[in-house]
Amino acid sequence: MCIICVSEKGIKQPTMELIETMFATNPDGAGYMVAEDGRVRISKGYMTIKDLKNALNQEHFKKDDVVVYHFRISTQAGVQPAMTQPFPYTNNIKNTRALDCIADLGIAHNGIIRQLSNPDDKTYSDTAHFTAEFLPEFIGRPEDLTEEFLVALARVTNSRFAFLDGTGTVYYSGQFIEDYNGLKFSNTSYTGYRGKTISEQKRTA
Repeated sequence: MCIICVSEKGIKQPTMELIETMFATNPDGAGYMVAEDGRVRISKGYMTIKDLKNALNQEHFKKDDVVVYHFRISTQAGVQPAMTQPFPYTNNIKNTRALDCIADLGIAHNGIIRQLSNPDDKTYSDTAHFTAEFLPEFIGRPEDLTEEFLVALARVTNSRFAFLDGTGTVYYSGQFIEDYNGLKFSNTSYTGYRGKTISEQKRTA
């Protein structure tokens, strides 16, 4: 089902312990996007926690950086770097496979879009199809992400989305949980197995 974690402007980035916990409970690859210089920079395809931590250590994200993290559980197209998220807003599905790119809008999804589920599709996930083939029919720019549209999107897909634009504005579709002094999560898997983070599990083992 995946998990999205959002650090808005002024909110401290998730600790490496939280990063490790989210990866452990959603282990099929990870990525992140950050608002930077009026655009959205996406970096994904991290298939091990070591590679993800190395990348984040080089980023040096601060409280003023708006960052959206995504950790995947594969439900279609298998476990592959290209289908980790976030995805760029695009009308060309091939662009969803890019591991590093710049976009006007980035998209992270938590859920299964059952209308597009196809277990025989080994190349693209349901989210990739939705991003490239359906979203452009409804939104052409960030301003189209109205509250009415975001509410309808959550109801129709039974999912949660986080959209990030170049200004650092995050648009939420579906219910998110606020915890850890302002971080927002799309589900409770950030608490780890049996509601304990990685370090808490180690202490009680």
